[in-house]
Amino acid sequence: MNRLFYPVRATYGDYARAAVGLLFTLGPALAIGQWSHAHWLLLPLACLFAVFAFRTWQRARTVVEWDDTGLSISGGGRASLPWSGVVSLKLAFYATGRDRTGGWMQLTLRGNGAKVRADSGAENFPAFAARCAAAAQAKGLALDPATRANFASLGIRLAGDAA
Repeated sequence: MNRLFYPVRATYGDYARAAVGLLFTLGPALAIGQWSHAHWLLLPLACLFAVFAFRTWQRARTVVEWDDTGLSISGGGRASLPWSGVVSLKLAFYATGRDRTGGWMQLTLRGNGAKVRADSGAENFPAFAARCAAAAQAKGLALDPATRANFASLGIRLAGDAA
């Protein structure tokens, strides 16, 4: 069985961003003391950073295991999806710079009421992406041009792509 998981080092940056966000929003809100208009701005922002920290913690606990029959998710939630149940697949690239040299990919797989998302920071992401592409091709799913181009940039050839 193959495993996709997020190494602890991959979450350090997100935890640091959440901590700094909470420091600069919740800290002043607590320091102000008496309720003021500043709380209307600071407390909702602090809630956003707290949710971000929780989602990071949840992602760090998530493990996706797959074999020839399908995949199962444990940790952040529980779900299973047989490869025959896949109904859509998308592989998106999110650039961090205007020249598109930096960034990450996010794979979204749907089927049987389950939605699986994985980003390129996870261990075994290329192998997982290749298996998902094979499942989508076996089902004859239509993949959009951006998804096809992103698979090609990972070195994953799809049927119907030019050589």
